[in-house]
Amino acid sequence: MISLDLSTMKEAAMAVALGLMMGLERERSGFERSQGGPEAAHQRRESDRAEPMHASLGARTFALLTLLGWISVKVGGESLAIPIAVTALAALMISLYYFQTSSADRGLTTEIAALCAPLLGMLLTRNPLLAVAVAVIVTLLLLSKPWIRAWIPKLHREDLTAAMQLLLVFAILLPLLPARTLDPWGVLSPLKVGWMVALIAAVDFLGYALNRVLGSRRGAVMTGVVGGLVSSTMVTINMSRQAREDLGLRGPGQIAVMLACAVMSLRVAILAGIAGGPALARPLLLPMAVMVFVLLGASGWIYRTGAKEVGGDELPLKNPFHLTRSAVWGLALAAVLLASAAARAWFGDRGLLVAAGLSGLADVDAITLAVGSQVRSVGLSATTAVLAIIVAISANTLVKAGLGWVYGGPAFGRRLAGMLGASLVAALFAAWVQV
Repeated sequence: MISLDLSTMKEAAMAVALGLMMGLERERSGFERSQGGPEAAHQRRESDRAEPMHASLGARTFALLTLLGWISVKVGGESLAIPIAVTALAALMISLYYFQTSSADRGLTTEIAALCAPLLGMLLTRNPLLAVAVAVIVTLLLLSKPWIRAWIPKLHREDLTAAMQLLLVFAILLPLLPARTLDPWGVLSPLKVGWMVALIAAVDFLGYALNRVLGSRRGAVMTGVVGGLVSSTMVTINMSRQAREDLGLRGPGQIAVMLACAVMSLRVAILAGIAGGPALARPLLLPMAVMVFVLLGASGWIYRTGAKEVGGDELPLKNPFHLTRSAVWGLALAAVLLASAAARAWFGDRGLLVAAGLSGLADVDAITLAVGSQVRSVGLSATTAVLAIIVAISANTLVKAGLGWVYGGPAFGRRLAGMLGASLVAALFAAWVQV
């Protein structure tokens, strides 16, 4: 017997709310479709208010379907007979509706979303938080049609192939890798290296996809933010070259480089937290936050002094995920793991810092993941790990300042080096205060 209490009424109201959330989106989509698209619907909203809308499964139908699923579980109790019967009945009714109203250009999105509605009502009785999360995801998918149609033409076949390969790595390859360590220092685990490579590949691919989706010509802000997800070094080289060819791009180019370095700092902090856990994330937070703050402040100052947004050429970013390239990066990461562990074992913390500086000349991610894993696995102190990451960032920042000077000329490189140097000094001071 169903008890009529406040929690039960709240659950029923939540079922209705989830259905309304999905149904309102479908009803609005059906209205726009019947009016000839979003722009035409906006223009005719007032004049055609009384005109009947295109027949569609709307807010009330979705709310009733979600509520029906919730009721079926409440009435059926532990038995699955009633929920299964309700699901079958809902599927039959939705199928009949589709065949009666279908046309040549009609899709199945609304009907499939409607089939999800009673199942969400059933899930609500078992896990309310999960039901809400799934309903939000379904609604976002329903809303995403214009974005997907705009993005798909900008993606190449190799981009989609790389995305599928990345999914296969996470779903199939990683679970097959052994977790045991293969070195005398206990830091080189195939599973650990695989997860680190997959994590970096996923972040790089996200930045590359955003670069492809957002278009080839953007302002300095978007160039720095998006490019920094993939390669702040590439942003530095590209914007320095453009600034040398076009003096009007000096300020925007410097903004793009500093924002890319700020994104790199945030990326390092996140990777360190994932690899080393809270023990490493907490002491690294202040130096990285200070560095980001100085870089953002410098970018804002340049912008306010006259370097307004100017579109640059497309960043020459290649698809960062290929299985061969990822395997090479995995070997490089394994080498950094072994080198840092051996340097620390043979020469103490000073050896680790030297290895971090050498690694940072080319890349910061590898040494960040290496020392983070050592914090978890071999008891490396968080203070030493933070110093190693700061040393790597220092080396990498000096390299970028040099690249800006070489590719952009003295006028471009001088101010860029000053701004990057100021952010680095601030980060080093913040790290010293914490020690």
